[in-house]
Amino acid sequence: VQYPELSSPLISVVICTYNRADLLADVLQTLCEQTIDKRYYEVIVVDNNSKDESIAVVERFSQKYSNIRYCLEIKQGLSHARNRGWQVAKGDYVAYIDDDCIVLEQWLAVAKGIIERVSPAVFGGPFYAFYNTPKPCWYKDCYGTHEPFKAARILNEKECVNIFGGNMFFCRTLLEKLDGFDTGLGMSGKKIAYGEETALLQHIAATMPNQLFYYDPALYVYHLVQAKKMTMLRIGRERFVRSRYTFRLFNNDAYPAVSRIHLLKQTVKIFIAFFLDITRGIFKRDRLQYPYIQNYLYEHTFQHLRRLGRIYEMYRQSKQQQ
Repeated sequence: VQYPELSSPLISVVICTYNRADLLADVLQTLCEQTIDKRYYEVIVVDNNSKDESIAVVERFSQKYSNIRYCLEIKQGLSHARNRGWQVAKGDYVAYIDDDCIVLEQWLAVAKGIIERVSPAVFGGPFYAFYNTPKPCWYKDCYGTHEPFKAARILNEKECVNIFGGNMFFCRTLLEKLDGFDTGLGMSGKKIAYGEETALLQHIAATMPNQLFYYDPALYVYHLVQAKKMTMLRIGRERFVRSRYTFRLFNNDAYPAVSRIHLLKQTVKIFIAFFLDITRGIFKRDRLQYPYIQNYLYEHTFQHLRRLGRIYEMYRQSKQQQ
């Protein structure tokens, strides 16, 4: 069997990290246990100014595994770190995995098979929830799971945005041609933000219609649901912020301008509906469908926060147009 040299691996796995040394060790361990020969892949840890022991963790693994590399990105933000990853990558494909994910030993073998069979420009798979603390009795595994399709398939230009940012593979030459991710989007330090991978996927689909997007449920990862992400306050905040970025990405040019008075009226209506719905959930919800009030809030009431996020973005755009 002929193996490629390490100077030209098939896949470069990029992990962008920020102050998560303990989680970083877990994902690195699973990447070191892959079934494919290590000459087929490299692992690049992009440290986005961590103040913890992240660099020591990477050094410990790199001393034992020659295909693990460390890289520092001083510009704060996930998009900056992701761009740094593909810029230093040597592989034909660049894979992105979150530092709070873990993979089974066949993950890269599945990816290699997809590359050999399909040769897609971009591909990915689902993620499933796992926990490192006891989860609340009301929290369902499906809340922390992303499984948009049940079978392997080629994705059209609308479906391609279902590729999850913590389990996605890009042809490196494609990232080079498009200059990677929009650095105005995405997480930055402790700031919650979204949209950088969605914007890139949209851009590829719009400007390069011949590029192939692919999804395979066999290419899955496990994504940590941290204790802080299972609180109503955090979930509500994320729902609001995610709606803002969704509106910005999908409706920025298409939505007509509206007056601030109209937006104010809509905001008042949303708040009234929000609090009325909470009352309804407490006293009149279907307790078979929603055993706990948190289930009702998560699955029903928080839809109003999505509406509020859209209203906020419309207001923000109206200010910019002045």
